[in-house]
Amino acid sequence: MDRLGELIQYGYDHAMGFKNHMNEAGVRPADISTVEDLAKIPVLKKDRLPELQSDDKPFANLTTVDSKEMARIFMSPGPIYDPQTHENDFWRFAEALRTAGFTARDIVQNTFSYHLSPAGFMFDSALREIGATVIPAGTGNRELQIQVMKDLGVTGYVGTPSFFSILLDAIEEKGWSGIGTFPLKKYFSPRKCCLLR
Repeated sequence: MDRLGELIQYGYDHAMGFKNHMNEAGVRPADISTVEDLAKIPVLKKDRLPELQSDDKPFANLTTVDSKEMARIFMSPGPIYDPQTHENDFWRFAEALRTAGFTARDIVQNTFSYHLSPAGFMFDSALREIGATVIPAGTGNRELQIQVMKDLGVTGYVGTPSFFSILLDAIEEKGWSGIGTFPLKKYFSPRKCCLLR
């Protein structure tokens, strides 16, 4: 049995929720021998997770790792419990950030939330994987956020477009002549990234 087959068989044997999901689709581990065969396993839609997790807390028995072995457990609206099993770039965002131009020379303000939901840590760990310096800013406190940008020479921003717009308005209100007075050059949001100059 190849490595992919072994992984599928292990999940099937040790995670009852995964086994049930495969059985509902009429798929057995022996049916999965190539990467293309993974398409036989239907995507488990996120909107099903609250119901599945409420019936079998905390992860609907979809993982083979015990809660005590997790590096972090997050809660997204639903509620949905999201496991993170190790501290490195677990969410695999580093490649996207590298493609967007982020490097080890950047000081990046991460305005995604660090409490309960995983977004803050998703980007934090990816930026650390790249070697960038991260300012774990989270959301809110626009006055402090723009002060940090100015004082520390922030070169990159990760967060939502709406919060970035709020920060730009606050910079203008301070009379700091907009983003041009800052070394900020890179912007990344899950749906958009750009170089600012």
